[in-house]
Amino acid sequence: MAIRVSGLASGLDTDSIVQELVSAYSKKKDKHVKAQTKLEWKMDAWKALNKKVNSLFKRLGNMKLSTYYNKKTTTISDSTKATISASNSAMNGTQTLKINEVAATGYLTGGKLKDGSKASTTLGELGLADGDKGSIAVKTKKGTVNIDVSSDMKVSEFVNKLKDAGVSANYDSNYNRIYITAKESGKDNDFALTATDENGLKALKGLGLYVNSPANQQAYEQWDKYGVDKDGNPTTDPAKLKENFEYILNTIDKYQGDGAGSIKELQEKNADLKTDLTNLQADRNYAVAFMSLKSALAAKDDAGAEKLTASEQSELEAMLKKTDAELKDDGETDRFNELKEKLGYSDKDFAQLRSNAKAVDNYEADAENLQVVTDIHIAYNDPDSTAKLQAWVDNNTAEIKAVSDQMQANNDLIAEKKAYISDNALLTSSAPAAKLTEEELKTMTEAEIAAFKAQDNEKRANMLAAKYQYVQNVKNDTGSFTSDAFRVDGSNAKIELNGVEYESSSNNITVNGITITALQKTAPGETLSITTQADVQGIYDTIKDFLKEYNALIKEMDELFNADSAKGYEPLTDEEKEAMSDKEIEKWEEKIKGSILRRDDNLSSVMNMMTTAMGKSFELSDGKRYSLASFGIHTQGYLDAAENEGYVLHIDGDSEDEVTAGKSDRLLAAIQKDPDMVQEFFQKLSDNLYTKLDKKMKSTTMNSKYSIYNDKKMQRDYDDYTKTIKKWEEKVTAMEDYYYKKFTAMEKALATLQNSTNALSGLLGS
Repeated sequence: MAIRVSGLASGLDTDSIVQELVSAYSKKKDKHVKAQTKLEWKMDAWKALNKKVNSLFKRLGNMKLSTYYNKKTTTISDSTKATISASNSAMNGTQTLKINEVAATGYLTGGKLKDGSKASTTLGELGLADGDKGSIAVKTKKGTVNIDVSSDMKVSEFVNKLKDAGVSANYDSNYNRIYITAKESGKDNDFALTATDENGLKALKGLGLYVNSPANQQAYEQWDKYGVDKDGNPTTDPAKLKENFEYILNTIDKYQGDGAGSIKELQEKNADLKTDLTNLQADRNYAVAFMSLKSALAAKDDAGAEKLTASEQSELEAMLKKTDAELKDDGETDRFNELKEKLGYSDKDFAQLRSNAKAVDNYEADAENLQVVTDIHIAYNDPDSTAKLQAWVDNNTAEIKAVSDQMQANNDLIAEKKAYISDNALLTSSAPAAKLTEEELKTMTEAEIAAFKAQDNEKRANMLAAKYQYVQNVKNDTGSFTSDAFRVDGSNAKIELNGVEYESSSNNITVNGITITALQKTAPGETLSITTQADVQGIYDTIKDFLKEYNALIKEMDELFNADSAKGYEPLTDEEKEAMSDKEIEKWEEKIKGSILRRDDNLSSVMNMMTTAMGKSFELSDGKRYSLASFGIHTQGYLDAAENEGYVLHIDGDSEDEVTAGKSDRLLAAIQKDPDMVQEFFQKLSDNLYTKLDKKMKSTTMNSKYSIYNDKKMQRDYDDYTKTIKKWEEKVTAMEDYYYKKFTAMEKALATLQNSTNALSGLLGS
């Protein structure tokens, strides 16, 4: 950059003169800057519009599927006994229901502690002798936890231990009682609170928690099977118990370690592998079907020319995905046969081609991960498509084989483990009489096993002997239970639906899409009725919501296309902005942005495609043709419609639509009469518009996939503008440097002249 010296000698406004001299170059640069700005605004407008089109496209993808309309409503004859809800999979009709049992959560309201008790009261104050120690077992679904108690343990400490053991517990000082509940309802989720020794029993009695219940009795009685010798005879002899106890532990270890545990782990692995295998096979089948379909459509004759043009290929591909019934309208059947003959395939080959087309369509409609679809489409459009796609299929096939081989290897191991359990002497009739059955082994929890192994053999045997004797005493001790305690046992809900009994740990039971919440038992001989039918209002709202989204989009498109002209308005330069207020700038730019898609050919094409598709009629399975007008859905027409609402669809009888609210609601009446027929029509309508939008959004050199505008071309144009602007900026800078050099030389010359003149004047004056 040249040194820039202002007009100190000449007195000239050098900067202004230079800017005037290079203005021609600056204006050309500004022209491109303004054009780029307008293009950027146009890209932003299309991005916003494309997002809304994609939203509609996704909705159409759902509306193609019958499950989207399977909305159900259900009622029950007595809602005080049960409440009902139905999923989309529920079958229409009337069913019978009986509530035999209602699920309950295990609950214990402890007896009142002695007067004056509080959270800080110790067990010693409640009956446990000083220095005494004992144990209380808390059994839950997760296992058994032993709580060590002592005379100096406080009530609050014991309550916290209960919580740690897996139950909900609280001490209420107002009522001087301990309250305990299971975490979940149901028999299997119930809890047991049992003493493991005499001091434990004293603690339970002092805490008001010594109660009888099935859960407690079961916890006590589980020790019966351990209190026997190897021949199965009851005993309290520690030596005999030790022998048997060691056998039990060995059996458990063998079963859980070498047998059942390994089998369960392998089965869980295979379940995950099966899911992987299903997904891989679906992807491979799609790729093969897609390649076969595309290759067949692009078949060449003996001269090497394609038998079908690109447009004919697209036309036939769309037809292949339709049924024969769908091809009967508009002479499509004749056209279909014409293209079929032109391709020259046999009936057998063509049937396979049609099957491939439907397979491709189904996969693309159902695929959760569209990345596979995208990858395969990109590979197909590549010059080396055959090789790339074949490599993809080969790799996928290898993955499928690897997963299958692993599943087979796991199955072989499972068979081996099952054979081991079957043949193992510890689990056969040759074992001691006191052996555990396989079912008993399955019920042994890790916590129980850990508790057994926590002591050495001698202590274990002595503990078992003492416990067995204690259990026999407790089982017969029914007269000393805490009298003012109240126990609710956990129980399962039991219902009869259409004469078949179902059981659940909770009161929510789902059968064949119907969710029943049991509230109270039905009386003997009482039967409730459940009625399920199509949700007329739900289907109506589904269609209405679709039309709302469509209307909002088509109205916006119409507004953008018919926007007022912004002729004479161009993006502002920085200098122009300096002369305007912020509000003026905003208003100016909004004027341009509002008209950026005015009379846009691409926008017009999309609008025409959408409105044409929505106006199409279809022949349904009843042999009749239907259109939106058949259901009282129509436009007002341009003469009667409000501005930019000529394409907006109205539903006759829609209470929210002031234009048609007073008319008879034909759509609602049609759904009430035959919901399946309405569903069939809107599936076809949605599929048609979905297909046309999908075709419009195919990836090309001009646009990306799922784009209705030429985003690739616009980006290239934008980048070209950037390069051009940079070149003009360089030219402006170069010309400025050139002129500043000239003016600098002139200023230097004038300064030298002035100095000489001043010196001469000084000499003459002197």
